[in-house]
Amino acid sequence: MRLTWRRRAAQTRAWLEATARARIPSAWRESATNFLAEWALTVGLGIAALLACAKLGEDVFSHETGTFDGVIQQWVVEHQNAVLTAIFLGVTNVGSVSAALVSALVAAVWLWRQRGRRVAAATLIAPAAATALFLVVKRIFARARPPAIGHAVLGTYAFPSGHATATTAVWCTLAYIAWREGLASRRQATYVAILVPLLVGLSRVYLDVHWATDVLGGWSLGLLVAVLGTVLYDRNRRRHVALDQRAGTDAAGNTSP
Repeated sequence: MRLTWRRRAAQTRAWLEATARARIPSAWRESATNFLAEWALTVGLGIAALLACAKLGEDVFSHETGTFDGVIQQWVVEHQNAVLTAIFLGVTNVGSVSAALVSALVAAVWLWRQRGRRVAAATLIAPAAATALFLVVKRIFARARPPAIGHAVLGTYAFPSGHATATTAVWCTLAYIAWREGLASRRQATYVAILVPLLVGLSRVYLDVHWATDVLGGWSLGLLVAVLGTVLYDRNRRRHVALDQRAGTDAAGNTSP
């Protein structure tokens, strides 16, 4: 009886010790799982955006989008009215490339004060890279704008939409940063990242200043830039946090008796 009791007690103690030791690996596994899930999503979005850019570029270059663009343009023109035109005109002005640049600059100043210049760099790289890319791609494809606006904007090209590219790059990046900095919930950040580029892109098609595939190309290119911007932000943010922790540890060691 005594031996059995001791054996049971030893088994119980061993089980409790194993459970206590398992708590740390379990927490580590949960943290690692969340990290891998976020990176998988980031990589997946980046690959999807890259493939979409390549496919749209190929179709536009081969002049295979005429039917698709023509059907949408005809439907839009038939359903235009003064009220919606005024609304979408306001949306397209608010979502201009210059407005996206100003938004990114304001966010960069705030981040510089809170997190340092390396973290703030992500918000400036997004609009800079987006603007450079869509200007280069426009010249490569040299696609004409829809006839209704083409005569008024001579010398400018259609694919991809600069408004859609810059807005997607900047606001997707800013929404992600706002979530990571605790300024917005995941749901709120998702709404901003989706709705702002969506409305701006739709306004370009509704106002008949871009073909639908111009906007799709701009969304794809902007998303690719946003993914790169968020990766840069995460990398610099982790470095900043590590430096703060190291500084705190050093300060604690110097002040301790």
